[in-house]
Amino acid sequence: MNILKRIFMPFVLATALLLWGCSEKKGKNLEDIGSRISLASQLSSKGLYTEASEEYKAALNHPDMTDKKRSNICYMLGNMYYENLKDYEKALAWYIRAKHYDPESPALQQITERTVTCLERIGRSLDAQNVLSEATYLAGEETRFFPGKVVAQIGERKITMGELENEIQKLPPEYQKRFLANNQEKLAFLKQYVQKDLLFQMAQRAGLNKEPKIREQVGDFEKMLLAQQVYKTNVMDKINITPEEIRLYFDGHKEEIRKKEMQEQDSKTSDTKTAPLSEEDLFKKNAQLITNTLRAEKAGQQEQKLFETLLQSQNTIIYEGEFENKNP
Repeated sequence: MNILKRIFMPFVLATALLLWGCSEKKGKNLEDIGSRISLASQLSSKGLYTEASEEYKAALNHPDMTDKKRSNICYMLGNMYYENLKDYEKALAWYIRAKHYDPESPALQQITERTVTCLERIGRSLDAQNVLSEATYLAGEETRFFPGKVVAQIGERKITMGELENEIQKLPPEYQKRFLANNQEKLAFLKQYVQKDLLFQMAQRAGLNKEPKIREQVGDFEKMLLAQQVYKTNVMDKINITPEEIRLYFDGHKEEIRKKEMQEQDSKTSDTKTAPLSEEDLFKKNAQLITNTLRAEKAGQQEQKLFETLLQSQNTIIYEGEFENKNP
C-alpha cells in the first residue's frame, strides 16, 4: 500500500498542479478578453472607432471566446460600422458573422433588420427583399383581408378589389364617385396605390423608418392626428344646432343680412340683377351660413371649456409673464 502511494502520489500532485495552472491561465484569459472589450467600448465612446474595432477583433480571435460571445462582439462591430462609420458593406459582413455564430441570438431580429437595410443601402434591393421575405417575424403591417378578386400582387401580398375599393372610400365623396364609377380611373388609382406601397417597402428596407428626423415627423403627425380626433369627439361632436336657434339668429341679424344681400345685388350688372328676396327666401338662402356661424361660436365656447378643464386636471401652468415686453 505504501509502495502504491509512493508511485501514484507524484502523478496526482502533477495532475493537480497542471489543472490549477490551466484554471489560472483560463481565468487570466477571460480577464484579458473582458479588458479588451472594456477598452474597445471606451475607445468607441471617444469616437476612436478604428482603434476600437482593433480591440474588438483581438478579443474576437481569443481562443477562449465562446460562440455566443463572438456573436455579441460581431453585433457590436456591425453596429459601430452601421451607426458611426456609415460603412454598410462592412456592417453587413459583421451582422452575417453575428448570425452565423449564434443563429438564436436575442438580437436576431435587430440583426436581420439591419442586414436588410445594409443590402438596400449598397444597392442590393433584391437581396434585401429576399432576406426580408425569409424573416417571418418581420411581417411589418398587420395582414388585412378584404374580399374580392385579386387585382395586383406584390411578392406574396395580394391586393384584392375589396382592398382597393376600401382605399377609394377613404377619399372625399367627389373623388370616390370618380374612381368607383370608371374602371380606367380605378385602374389608375390601383397603379398609384401599388407604387406607393413599393416605395414604402423600399424606404423600410433602407431603414428610413428608424431615422431620427423621420421618427420625429411621424411622432408630430401622430400627435396632431390624435389631438384632432379628441377635439372632434369632445368639441365638434357635442355641438347641436336646432332650427329654433337658426331662426332666432336670423331674426336678430335680419337687417345685417338684408344689407349684405342688397350689396351683392348692387355689384351685379343690370341684366343679372334679380328682384329682392322675400324674408322667407332670404332665410332659406342664409340658413347654412347661419348654421356654420353658430357652430363656430359653440365650438369656441366648448373648446375653451375643455382647455380649462385640461389645464386644471393636468396641473398645467403657462408663464405668460415671460412674454411681456420688458424695458431694456
